[in-house]
Amino acid sequence: MSNSAAGEVVVVNPLSMPQWNPLVAAFPEATVFHSANWARVLVESYGFTPSYLALFQGEALKGCLPLVATGSPLTGRRGVSLSFADSCCALAPSRSDFQRLFKAAVAYGREKGWKGVEFRAEPFLKGEAASEKYMQHLIELSPDEGAMHRRLRESTARNIRKAVREGVEVEFSESLQGVMEYYRLHCLTRKRHGVPPQPSRFFRKIHEEVIARGLGFTALARYRGGTVAGIICLGFGRNAMYKYGASDETFQQVRANNLLLWETIKRCAHDGYTSFSLGRTDLDNEGLLVFKNGWGAEAEPISYYRYDLRHDLFCSEEKRDLGCMKKMLRRMPVAILRGIGTLLYKYAG
Repeated sequence: MSNSAAGEVVVVNPLSMPQWNPLVAAFPEATVFHSANWARVLVESYGFTPSYLALFQGEALKGCLPLVATGSPLTGRRGVSLSFADSCCALAPSRSDFQRLFKAAVAYGREKGWKGVEFRAEPFLKGEAASEKYMQHLIELSPDEGAMHRRLRESTARNIRKAVREGVEVEFSESLQGVMEYYRLHCLTRKRHGVPPQPSRFFRKIHEEVIARGLGFTALARYRGGTVAGIICLGFGRNAMYKYGASDETFQQVRANNLLLWETIKRCAHDGYTSFSLGRTDLDNEGLLVFKNGWGAEAEPISYYRYDLRHDLFCSEEKRDLGCMKKMLRRMPVAILRGIGTLLYKYAG
């Protein structure tokens, strides 16, 4: 530990450090993506190798930038902070601390032969050219349920009341069965959106390494004996997040999604979290933006940044028209889409 004692950036594997979670949980902005639990999900689902850049002062963790390598020999390898995370900023108290982590990431990427390094929602990179842009919604949680309810848009509150009148019931679960019930809806929703679902193994590992270890739960909406909507919620430190959501469009009129999200928000507040993220949203997804704007959340733009190690610059946004591909995927059976997802996500990250 001579380098770390001197305050230099070192490469660590959080899975070999039993004290990792308490170290990162001390940072107010830490999420489940910074935890060793999420690292293990990535390792056991896709075979990724964690290469987390850590800045120590003695035994104290002063900063951290989680990285895993993804890609293929055909497309080239790149480092990502962090795969399958909507946002995962560096844990760095100051710009100078972040710069040390950034320079270490560039040096490490060159050593490993990466094409580039991707940073997701990194506030210290604002002003650089962004490769992708999204909107993020954050809800300030409160033990005062009434205060949270008063922040709701009237139409949102009305839809919650309608779901109650229709007889929708919400059930929380930490079981594998609950996760797999959600996964059935997940596959249907991804097909509707023209996107392959992640493999079931990924969700089984989320249960095994995250939910079963007290860092999340599944919320399911029941209606007339069936499960019509679901949410996977993950939490770590002070911060909880809506990680995945899905529903059966056939029952959209009973507004199960509204009651489901409201009950999830209330539970997270009861469990002591102070912030709840509704995740990222594409800027052109007007329907989803309207839905998320109804929860009294603070909406803020977030960007992804890709640093090209070959040319030493940030790559600007690239417009990709995936409309034709999505139309084709919507026509495919779920079983085939699941197979595509199993092959694709290991390299997409």
